[in-house]
Amino acid sequence: MISAVIMPHPPIARELVGRGEEQKIHATLDAYRSASRKIAEYAPETIVIISPHNIFFRDAFYISPGETYADSLSRFGAPEDRISVPYDTELREEIVRLMEGENIPVVQNKRYAGEPDHGSLIPLLYVNEVYSSFRVVRMAPSMLSDETLMEAGRLIERAAAHLGRRITLIASGDLSHKLLAEGPYGYVKEGPEFDRRVTEMMRTGNLKAFRDFSPEFRDRCAECGLPGFIMLSGALENYHIRPDLLSYEGPFGVGYAVCTFTAEDACVRLAKDSLEKYIRSGKRLARPDDLPEWMIGQRAGVFVSLHKNGDLRGCIGTILPWSDCVADEIIALAVEAGTQDPRFYPVREAELSELEYHVDVLSTPEKADKTQLDAKRYGVIVTNGHRRGLLLPDLEGVDTPGQQIAIALQKAGIRAGEPYELERFTVERHT
Repeated sequence: MISAVIMPHPPIARELVGRGEEQKIHATLDAYRSASRKIAEYAPETIVIISPHNIFFRDAFYISPGETYADSLSRFGAPEDRISVPYDTELREEIVRLMEGENIPVVQNKRYAGEPDHGSLIPLLYVNEVYSSFRVVRMAPSMLSDETLMEAGRLIERAAAHLGRRITLIASGDLSHKLLAEGPYGYVKEGPEFDRRVTEMMRTGNLKAFRDFSPEFRDRCAECGLPGFIMLSGALENYHIRPDLLSYEGPFGVGYAVCTFTAEDACVRLAKDSLEKYIRSGKRLARPDDLPEWMIGQRAGVFVSLHKNGDLRGCIGTILPWSDCVADEIIALAVEAGTQDPRFYPVREAELSELEYHVDVLSTPEKADKTQLDAKRYGVIVTNGHRRGLLLPDLEGVDTPGQQIAIALQKAGIRAGEPYELERFTVERHT
């Protein structure tokens, strides 16, 4: 995951609908375009968009099925303002698989596939003006607990990590609809208070505080974006974020905020900090205090790889964990990847600014046979006595399980005809 954005979705923001009225929210229009340019700079492969105007269930998350998302503003008198973008079916399936594995209700009913959804359409129309090389996954939030919303966001991020997918997450939502007595929904004092508090949370990056509003308060201020914002906070939980509140205004009695979040993966940052400290000082990095809980509470095999100008510059990993936690594994392996890979000379200080870091966190290997392999999804391990070879999944030029096994056998020094045990594993990719 590379970035996230909060965007509103008023149809009046589009020129063909607003017919001049859109200029009353010119700060929002400028922010839409600024946020879209930022998305274009990061060039995500997929945009995951959470919209309260997609099919909404109280007790389940809806994920739009099909091959293509096609929609227009025809119901607002502007049929020529339209979009057609392919769905990322692989990422969608992985999100569904993970949610079902956690017993989170999810619906994919084709009956609703063509229903209009301006909550998705408005933000994507602006993005599409400057960047079109993306696929999409569309989801609706639900009225399940805030913790379930958080977990759904976490699983979106985990699904992207499983596939090594570069994604941007957009939480589409307006703030309070009760800011002005003369507005279409009237005024309550909780409306401006909600907008003040939630935009301060965006500005400071205190996203966990999205859950601090009581149900009664939320009902009175009549917001529509908060469930999606909570999902966004779950997706960003394992990242260091840089928030940028681009705009807030509400001249029509509804609050519109645009905020971008640049996401720096905690695993990648830790690997970078570890190698840089060692190269510059000769000292090992102490485990930082601000890491996500899972990096301290879990043990796993890890591979750290370094790239320079697109080429491999070092890679060292462990099949099973050697350290007390994932964080310690990364700290140690980042130094080894930069200094102990026998295929490369040790990284020099002058190179540090040119390096890219990739961290793969492995699941516990499980026994498998050839019929249970998938070169995209599973890595393989082959073993004969003390000889062992591993190949990560989804590598360029390795398209079949047969190719995976052959390369792993060669790495292990296991000759053709010799027996071997076969295991498979998944990875969470952090880049």
